[in-house]
Amino acid sequence: MGGTTRAKYYAYRIGRLEAVIVPLKVQYKSTLPLTNPKAVVNQKYKAVLEARGFYPFFLMNFTSNLFNSLTESLLSHRRYIPAALTLCTGTSLSLAAAAVVWHGENQRMQAEFDRLADRLNVTLQQSINKNLEVLYSLEAFYRASTEVSRQDFKQFAQPALARNTAIHSVNWIRRVPAAQKAAYEKTIRAEDFPAFQIYERTPDKKQVKAKVRSEYFPIIYREALEEDNKVIGFDVASSPDRKTALEKSANTGKIAASARIRLVSNNQPGLQVFLPVPRPTNSPDNSVNGRQNLMGVIAGLFQITSMVDSSLESLNLDKINFYLYDNSAIEKEHFLVRYDSQAKQLIDNPKHEKPELANLRGKICKNPSACTRLFNVADRQWRLLVLPGKGYNSLRTHQGSLAIGAIGLLMTGSLTIYLLMSLERTAKVEQQVYDRTIQLKQRTAELETALKNLQEAQFKLIQTEKMSSLGQLVAGVAHEINNPVNFISGNLIHTGAYTRDLLELVEIYQQQYPNPTPEVQAKLKDIDLDFISEDLPKILKSMNMGAERISQIVLSLRNFSRLDEAEMKSVDIHQGIDSTLMILDSRLKQKADFSGIELIKEYGNLPLVECWAGQLNQVFMNILSNAIDVLSDAENQKRLKKNASDSAFLPTIRIRTELLSSNCVCVRIADNGTGMTENVKKRLFDPFFTTKPVGQGTGLGLSICYQIVDKHQGSLRCVSASGEGTEFWIEVPVRQQSKQSISKVLPAVGVNRF
Repeated sequence: MGGTTRAKYYAYRIGRLEAVIVPLKVQYKSTLPLTNPKAVVNQKYKAVLEARGFYPFFLMNFTSNLFNSLTESLLSHRRYIPAALTLCTGTSLSLAAAAVVWHGENQRMQAEFDRLADRLNVTLQQSINKNLEVLYSLEAFYRASTEVSRQDFKQFAQPALARNTAIHSVNWIRRVPAAQKAAYEKTIRAEDFPAFQIYERTPDKKQVKAKVRSEYFPIIYREALEEDNKVIGFDVASSPDRKTALEKSANTGKIAASARIRLVSNNQPGLQVFLPVPRPTNSPDNSVNGRQNLMGVIAGLFQITSMVDSSLESLNLDKINFYLYDNSAIEKEHFLVRYDSQAKQLIDNPKHEKPELANLRGKICKNPSACTRLFNVADRQWRLLVLPGKGYNSLRTHQGSLAIGAIGLLMTGSLTIYLLMSLERTAKVEQQVYDRTIQLKQRTAELETALKNLQEAQFKLIQTEKMSSLGQLVAGVAHEINNPVNFISGNLIHTGAYTRDLLELVEIYQQQYPNPTPEVQAKLKDIDLDFISEDLPKILKSMNMGAERISQIVLSLRNFSRLDEAEMKSVDIHQGIDSTLMILDSRLKQKADFSGIELIKEYGNLPLVECWAGQLNQVFMNILSNAIDVLSDAENQKRLKKNASDSAFLPTIRIRTELLSSNCVCVRIADNGTGMTENVKKRLFDPFFTTKPVGQGTGLGLSICYQIVDKHQGSLRCVSASGEGTEFWIEVPVRQQSKQSISKVLPAVGVNRF
């Protein structure tokens, strides 16, 4: 049917409907009964329109009648609305409470999972550090000994191997230059190794003589749970998977670890850690001569599965899996080992290096980064990926939320039944409850108004007391310090003016009356007017200088304590040092029994430093006070000796500031005192350690200084030698960083000589 035809059809139907309805309205309007004319018209419409086929009209009428009947039914049963609402509300609240508890259980499981992951990470780090301590102990043993024999090495290493099952073997690797190779092989042959030679292995594990190289790193001493003297003489530098770590350790003078390797004895995954041992030297920095100063390397061969397995004994890892990767290795060698909670075993098969991605889609671990922990093994970074196992987040873990939902629904059903039974009884007292509710609301509103007024009055009273106390404190301080100083300073100006006026007046009198009376002449002679005229301006000037000095001292005390700057702010370090020096000024000056201390300030161009200024000033105060005490004692000791060579001793403190990097400033405070021994330096920052006599020192000053500087993410260190003075280095960052540690600048350190 076309558009024009359809329009004509609808117009025809509408016209036909109007042609029927209008005559009906006219016809039955005059004959309708007065009781219900609308019903009669509807009946007539229905009869006529049904006969003529207008069914939509009656469908609309039926819908309207149905809605009216439902409304009347609801109104007739309105007393049951509370029960229906109770049922709906209780069901909704029960489900909501169950959902909230379900979410709380998920959060608890997430927190428990994070705690377990952190504990696993810390335990692994501690286990690795414990194993590495064996190498550090051997390194200290070599440093403390002039010569370590094979028997000494064995006696020292065997107890450590017995305590640490993860250590497969401990080796002493000697650095042998090519020029010394033949002589060194001859020396080892004389030690019950007649066939000793430096060798290397072919790809098929055969031993062949080492190729010609500039230097060799053969294994000389070896201690392991399983004895194997065949490795004696093996050149570790010839092994590609160990050479990189060995070269790095030898070049940097620091500990270095290899990537994942396979142990020859049991084909288990492992790694080898190298710790260099320099030759004994008198240089304060053993790395000065670099690789030429290297005596040898202590090497520890560790079995990764044993290291990890020993860490799992104290942990409950039911339904927890984890993967261990080496981030410092190349991509195809990242995987180290994984733990399967169902099998309760460690798996080192690289085929299982990829985690089960299905576990990452749950609530516990939404992405790998959230379940990743990082820690260090020597110079390498290992990555721990912890994942929930199967059944970790099952319905059994949500028994609480399911129980709450079931109990809530049961209570809701019971309450609904009770309401249905009691609604009939409560209908009679409904009006009384309503009246009493109105009265209770009125009384509640009155009580709330009274309580609000009482709380406002109490708050105002507290604020008034606070402001009163604060006002008294401020008024007292202002009266005791500021007002007297301002009063003196302000009056000195007028006093000076008045004095000049009076002296000018006296001078005019002397000019006008050159011959005063005898009484005036006697008085002038008695008071010595010339001296007064000359000395009085000096006295006023001295008083003015004293008032300014008081103001400077008050300002210095405020800058030193920084009581108005409790938060971290950007401040001028030089201002804090100067304020501290002004407070200590009396101790620096010359006295009857003290020649005084010469102060040398070499300030650099420093930016404003973000810090707690009051705490840094406390660090300056403690270090400077100690320096003054040391210089005073040194001068007293040299005075008692009365040596002519010591007569030229001049106590000196040098303060130097410099910018070490873009985000690190350094304050160096040095004195030319007696210095300190190595034993004192080792315990310098220990709490309650002091070299002062009993009653003169608590031993907490430098310990507090160290804590303050560490709180600023900086470093505090001491450079001193006996008889050569002492210098403290205070390094703090210009801007504090919360997540990243500030890079430490370690310049070459030397003792200042005056």
